[in-house]
Amino acid sequence: MNVTADLGTNSTRNITEDSIYIGNDKLAPVVFATAFLIIFGNTATLVSIKRSVSLQTKSNAFVASLAVADLTVGFGLISYGLWLAPGTRELVNKDLSVCIFLLSTAFSAIVVSILNMLLVAIDRLVFIDHPFFYMRVVTNKLIAASIIVSWMVGLSVGNSQWFIYKRIYPPQCVATIILPEIYFKYTAPWFYFVPCFAIFGIYINIARTAKRQREAIAKQTVAGTFHFTSAQQRKTAKSNEKSWKAAKMMMTVFGVFFLSWTPRFVLYAIASDEVNNTVPGVVFDLFLLLGLLNSGVNFLVYPLHNREFRKVFRQIFCSCLRPSTVVPAKSSFDDGRTHISTIHL
Repeated sequence: MNVTADLGTNSTRNITEDSIYIGNDKLAPVVFATAFLIIFGNTATLVSIKRSVSLQTKSNAFVASLAVADLTVGFGLISYGLWLAPGTRELVNKDLSVCIFLLSTAFSAIVVSILNMLLVAIDRLVFIDHPFFYMRVVTNKLIAASIIVSWMVGLSVGNSQWFIYKRIYPPQCVATIILPEIYFKYTAPWFYFVPCFAIFGIYINIARTAKRQREAIAKQTVAGTFHFTSAQQRKTAKSNEKSWKAAKMMMTVFGVFFLSWTPRFVLYAIASDEVNNTVPGVVFDLFLLLGLLNSGVNFLVYPLHNREFRKVFRQIFCSCLRPSTVVPAKSSFDDGRTHISTIHL
């Protein structure tokens, strides 16, 4: 049975009563728990960078920006949890602007996140391939400008949904129903997969460069042709190793991001009436929740790869660090010239 209604100036869309999607209310507690994890974890990440001088590096400016993007996902999840709860679903559905706010916030954060991961990959590539060029050209202003641009692009892409969404009856906060097919099948996957492939290529290049550098240092050391003093030699090798560790940390962050969000964007790309009727609704829910959960796992990846993050996180969790205390440790990524104490995110 088709239900029709004229609901405003935007184009209307009619759906059948038996296709009404009500979500899985059993996932509501999981969504709220995920929101808490995301907010807590990313707040801890930002506090760690703020309190520790050793973590205030150029590359960590992108980490901070990524944490802010994930933080917005955490707050947006609260609205999603309210929509899943039967008692409040009608309140969320009553005004589609609430739905569009939820969808646009989530997609804006995804685009900002992936652009920041792309910037991190480029940052590490330039630092490892051309360290002296990096020190001379990559300034605090350039880092800040690139972060601002990534947020402008992400917010522009995400908030474009306000101008293209379709009013439907009965009201359903489902992206594949209220957004045009060209958006969720082509535009959204394009903004996801193209940067992902670029990041893959960059990290492959970084891994090859790091391997060549290690092999060159080893060969020259064995052959006795390394014209540095032993102290300089150790410093160069240590700097290269730290740069490679920083790159591996962000490679892990990107790998988790890719594994978390790819299933959902594949479903977007192949979405059709046949697919929607074949794939159980709970699969769509779980794939969405898997992607959103990614925003809460990065704070677990950082301490696994970085000793300074472990140290500050331990202090925060044990409530032993005073608000005014700063951890005066040596940088785990770059040398002292890469500190970004003038950049506040």
